[in-house]
Amino acid sequence: MSTKDKDIEFRKNVLLSTLRALWGMIYPSIRAIAVGYEGTKKLKLIYYLDREPNEDDYENISDVTGEICSDVDFSEVEEQCVFTLEPISKLDNLESWVYIRKED
Repeated sequence: MSTKDKDIEFRKNVLLSTLRALWGMIYPSIRAIAVGYEGTKKLKLIYYLDREPNEDDYENISDVTGEICSDVDFSEVEEQCVFTLEPISKLDNLESWVYIRKED
């Protein structure tokens, strides 16, 4: 398998794992969720919220990254919960959006 094919396969595995980890975990104040990674060295997940983050948000994102790491062995995890009312188009999607709420 070529390096490009391995990269595509890894991306697919990370995105599918992230989507599976999010089943039943998305709630109304989440505007968007972005995922990024640096090989298996680092996973990064950002929740963009329509209000200031609270302890429940950090617990939720930690549960999600834990599920992802049960599928893909990342050495480090970075979790961010960010309050923003900026248009989705102006937000950092890292590697990919895994969720975007419909907004007017």
